[in-house]
Order: sequence, then structure tokens, then C-alpha cells
Amino acid sequence: MTGINKLVMVGCCFYLLIGCSSVVAATLLPELLSHYGRNYADGGNLLFAQFFGFLLGVLTQPLWIRRFGRIRMLTFTLVFICIGYAIIGLLPPWPVVLLFLPLVGFGSGMIESTVGALIIDAVKERKAVAMSRLEVFYGVGALVMPMLISLLIVIGWWRLAFFATGLSALLLGLIWLRYSSVNSEIVSRGHEQHSAPPAALKYSRLSLAMLTVCVTVFFIYVGLELSIVNYLPSILMETMRVDAAVASLSVSFYWATMVLGRLVCGYLAERFGYKNYLLWCSAGTVVVLIGFVSITNLFGSFAMIMLMGLLMSGLFSIGLIFSNSLFPGRTEQTTSKLIAASGIGGAVLSWLTGRFMEQASISFTLWFIVALSVLLLGLLAVMARMRPEPTYSEGDRLEQGTAG
Repeated sequence: MTGINKLVMVGCCFYLLIGCSSVVAATLLPELLSHYGRNYADGGNLLFAQFFGFLLGVLTQPLWIRRFGRIRMLTFTLVFICIGYAIIGLLPPWPVVLLFLPLVGFGSGMIESTVGALIIDAVKERKAVAMSRLEVFYGVGALVMPMLISLLIVIGWWRLAFFATGLSALLLGLIWLRYSSVNSEIVSRGHEQHSAPPAALKYSRLSLAMLTVCVTVFFIYVGLELSIVNYLPSILMETMRVDAAVASLSVSFYWATMVLGRLVCGYLAERFGYKNYLLWCSAGTVVVLIGFVSITNLFGSFAMIMLMGLLMSGLFSIGLIFSNSLFPGRTEQTTSKLIAASGIGGAVLSWLTGRFMEQASISFTLWFIVALSVLLLGLLAVMARMRPEPTYSEGDRLEQGTAG
């Protein structure tokens, strides 16, 4: 097995970890609130603290990578996750939990942006297949971890979920150190470009306009995805009058088809082209969402939900690859900005959807979600017409930096 193939496997392990890590606190929130005697407002503060750490990690990732390099920085982040979950698993006073969960979020944000950029830089052929594999493992983690936590809750050992996740981070750290010590050249591939002084990596006006479109695409997409995932059960309970147990299955169906779609999306994108894949899948998402709004029976609704998962499964990973192709030599900077935008979009738009659910009608909320999908399609159509900015030699970069 080549070093690149091993790198993809290690990257999949990283994404599996952050997939699990992203749902641990949310899944255990009722148990934590009960243990500490807190209310849901406190729970919201806790989840926001984790999100704030994630966002901070993503936004500062290029700075830390330039200072410490990929190998050491990824090692540090795994230590952060291990320490954070180990301390939280001890069930310390509530302020300590609020202090250490952002550390976990910081590590997850660093991993997602760093590993994604590493794969894009290191893999020269079939990037879409490699990135889709990462997303598959992220989805598996997000799908399986709540099931495991449910079993731990039943037997009364729910706090072990924190220790198990922390131990997984520690074991992955050992695997990463072993791999990176043998394949340091692969890990550092493309890193020289990203280590250039910030002045040498300034975006031109055209590049900034292109980057703004890409950032908005990721803001809208993740906001759309989280609006669907977070409120599907509530929507079905209101529109189909089903009980909570049946409604909650909708999220499992969505994630299951999302994982299945990610198994093949990379091959489809390589076969038909990144632009065509993004446009056809986003157009299909619009049609399916309109169908979901229009259908009045439960079987049809679940069919639409499964189609949503399949069509949306590759939009993030393929969009990330295509966006980076527009800004050659800036993988770290571009990836961190896009993932940061996705995190903010997920928080802002899912919050806005929740307000509509509470203060407006279900019908209005559903058409708002459809409108987001139409906006996403329009932005992807604009992005598909973009061309990569010119690449510059090292001398040109230094000259630009001096002139700036």
C-alpha cells in the first residue's frame, strides 16, 4: 500500500473521530443537564461554547500551521480532544465543562480544515474519491455514535462515552505519529506554499469576488443541511401527525442515505466532472424539496428524505475540491475560510429556521428551506462559470509581497 493510500486511511480515521466528537455533547445533553440540574438555556450555552471553539480552530488554522507545521499541529489537536473529554468525563463543576468543551471544538475545527487541505494537496489523482471517503467516515461517526451512546445510557454508563472518545483520540495520535514519521514528505507536500508570508498570499479583487461566492455557497449549504437535520422530526410531527419515535427515524434515514451517497459521489464527480455533479445534484435537491413540501403521505415523505440524503451527500466535499481549484497554492487559507463559513452558516440559518418554526407557520418554514436550495443552485451556477486565478512563481509572490 502506497503512502498516499495510507494517508487517506489515516484521514478517514481523523474524520471518523470528529464525526463522533461532533455529536457526543449534543446526544448526552439531557443526561448532562439532569446531572448538573441545569436547563436548556444552559445546554444551549454549552453547545455554543463547543461551536465557538470549533470556529476559532478553523479561523486560526493557517496561522498555527505556518508556526508549527501540519504534523505537530494535528498531534496537538488530538491531545486537546483527549484531555478535554477526559476531564469532562470526570463530571467536574459546570464552569469547568464550559471551559474544556471549547477545547474539544477547537481540536475538531483544526482537524477538519487541516486534514481536508492535506488530502487536497497530497492526492493528485481522483481527489473527489479521496475526499468523499473522508465524508463517508464523518457520516458513519455521526450516525453510529448516538446509537452507542443510547446503549450506554440504558446501562447507566453514559459518561464512558467521553472517555471512549478521548481514548480514541489518543490512539489515533499514536497512529498519526507513526505514519508521519515515515511519510513526512507526503504530509508536507504543498505546505511550502502555505508557509509563505501572508503578504505574499493576498487575494486580488477578482479573487476576493470569487472567494465571496464560494464562501456564500458553503454558508448556505451547511445552513440548509442543518436546517433539514435539526427540524425534520418536528416538521413530520406537525405535518404528518406521527409520534416522536417515527419522526426521529427520518434523521437516521437521511444520514444513512447520505453515507451511501458519499460512497459513490467521488466516482460520479470524477466521471461527469465537478461542475456537472454540483449543478445536477443541487438542481435535484430543489426538485426533491419541492416534492417533500407537496407530498401529504408518510411513505412519500420518507422517500423524499432519502433522496435528499443521496443528492446532498457530495455537495460539501466536491464543492470544497472545486473551490480550492480556483485558488491554486492557497489550500490552507481557502479551506479554513470555507469551513468557517459552513460552521457560521449552520449556526445562523438553523437558528433562523428554528425561529420560523416557532413564530411562523410550518408551510412558511418549508418554503424558506426550498428558497435556500434555490439560492444554493444559483450560486453554484455562478461558481461553475469561474476560472482558476493565474498561478505565480515564487519570485512573483515575493515581488507582490514587497509591493504590498
